[in-house]
Amino acid sequence: MRKYITIVSLCLSVFLMSCDNYLDLVPKGESVLNTTDDYLGLVESMASEYPTGDFWYFSGDATWPYKNEIENYKYPLRSIAFLWDETEGLRQQHTVTSELYSKCYSRIANYNIVVENVNDAEGPLADKKLAMAQAKAMRAYNYFILVNTFAKPYVKETAATDNGIIIHKKFDLENESKQYSVQEVYDFIMEDLNAAIPDLPEKPLNEFRPSLAFGWALKAKVHLYKGELDSALNAGLEVLKSTYHKLWDMRPMYYDVVAELPFMDFMSTGWDSYAIHPKADPENLLYQFCNNDNGEPFPFWIRKETLDLFDKQNDLRYKTCISYSTPNRPTGESGARMFGSIQVKWNCGGMRLSEVYLIVAECYARLNDPVNAMKYLNEMYKYRVKNGTPELTAADADEALKQVRNERKRELMFTYNGFFDMRRFSVQLNETFTRTYINEAGETKELTLKPGSPLYVWPFPQNAMETSNLIQNTK
Repeated sequence: MRKYITIVSLCLSVFLMSCDNYLDLVPKGESVLNTTDDYLGLVESMASEYPTGDFWYFSGDATWPYKNEIENYKYPLRSIAFLWDETEGLRQQHTVTSELYSKCYSRIANYNIVVENVNDAEGPLADKKLAMAQAKAMRAYNYFILVNTFAKPYVKETAATDNGIIIHKKFDLENESKQYSVQEVYDFIMEDLNAAIPDLPEKPLNEFRPSLAFGWALKAKVHLYKGELDSALNAGLEVLKSTYHKLWDMRPMYYDVVAELPFMDFMSTGWDSYAIHPKADPENLLYQFCNNDNGEPFPFWIRKETLDLFDKQNDLRYKTCISYSTPNRPTGESGARMFGSIQVKWNCGGMRLSEVYLIVAECYARLNDPVNAMKYLNEMYKYRVKNGTPELTAADADEALKQVRNERKRELMFTYNGFFDMRRFSVQLNETFTRTYINEAGETKELTLKPGSPLYVWPFPQNAMETSNLIQNTK
């Protein structure tokens, strides 16, 4: 018997603002799912919008060009994140948490429909297996984002009792939601990935659908966040076997331009016409926007402390993507510069192959193998710098880990990884972070963020708290 699934609004306008159900179905039209192609299209529906821009202020990647707005809490969550303000952190709410929360659960609703119903669709068995695998991989990814935003970082000794997030295992508007533990959420993520990986394709139809390499990459990432270094390393090495995904080599682009226009070697502004990295580049294991395709992270401003991590003469990311000739804004932090390219699709919300090299390098460093750590780190680094730039070096495992972490800050700035890295290093390495900020009055403030800070857990949206039995994890 053929099963027809009717979806309200062309791509399921299920806008989750509560944890109790999938909430308001907005009747803007109807779409009937009948064939496997329909379900495969649903896998990538709402492919954009992981609104995590405020994470960039937390991690120090970004700065706001108006100090008075930061200090006067014009945008409360942004100020709390940037100033690491624990006194305000538990009292403020902001729409960005609602947006990220609702968009992730809206996508999860789509994936649940695919998982539950694709086997009844018209179409080849191979397509049904593909749709099932890609839906589960994407469901795992969205739960990974949610648990690392709204729950405590994973700690083996307490994960089974730490309150996590709600898991919707099925698309059921009647079922009462349940808040699972952090351990249970991670177990469900891994269950989905293990089921998905055998049927994920080496090369997906497009960059918005997960590949086999993405499945292994997310698995490596999950193990890394749990502190399971050997398993993370093995999964990461599986990714590097891909015959389709390749690192983006920035050097040909750079040298082709300089050969024609030698003066460009001395410029950053003006590179926008030449520094092109499309969404479909095979370095992207999965491409996802942060808010929409508006050129993000342009026009975000980068803090001087992050800029100083770059080799400004030789690093091609700096030369082609940082507008260092743009005048500083007197209302902002001294030395800050703007991300200067809208044609370099930075993939703020997805995963890139370069991240896997960094995962592998970090695992080797933390497993006391600095030689292999630097081998994989430099394998990636060489594609980001001018020919002849000296390799990164490390005398021991500690220095190797420092080099890896600096490269993570460079390569993965303006993604969610900066915030997530701080969360996991605070528990895995018991790390305290510090930041210097010179306020509008010219006073130097030393900011400190200690392990266990409530700021590492972002509050559930107010609407979710009011319409469910959630326990707020920031308390």
